[in-house]
Amino acid sequence: MSLEIRDDHFMVCTDCQMIIVNDDASSLDYSLSEDAANEREEQIRKAITDIQSDGSYLVAGDDDQNDEFSSRACDCCGTRLAGERYHCRLLRNVLQEGRGY
Repeated sequence: MSLEIRDDHFMVCTDCQMIIVNDDASSLDYSLSEDAANEREEQIRKAITDIQSDGSYLVAGDDDQNDEFSSRACDCCGTRLAGERYHCRLLRNVLQEGRGY
């Protein structure tokens, strides 16, 4: 089995990046009320689950490709709030022909 990069230009917001990389949503508590933070975490986790539903998975990418300030929509949750965008990769396991996996 080998890895295939399905999307090497997957750019995510700070909120999504913390959950994708660290499985940690505690940073949401600093800028949102408890209820709003819980709702935002649910939204992000659902977006990640939907993206990975075909067996793909998101991983941290190349820090040199991060964008310090962007109004581009987050490729994960879709937010259009301007801010930093972090490079991630969408990967998928693929069978190698002739290997019998």
